Amino acid sequence: MKKNRKIKKTVLKVVERIARNEVERDIWGDPPLCIGIGHQPKRPKRKED
Repeated sequence: MKKNRKIKKTVLKVVERIARNEVERDIWGDPPLCIGIGHQPKRPKRKED
């Protein structure tokens, strides 16, 4: 029985850590979803030979 309780506590700690990380990632937006939209360099013009 003690082994079963220990496993349950460990699983709960892991789930809690994962949930906290996901919430923090959603709040702070790291990395932001629009990371590539902010900077769009112009393409070089084609040289015609």
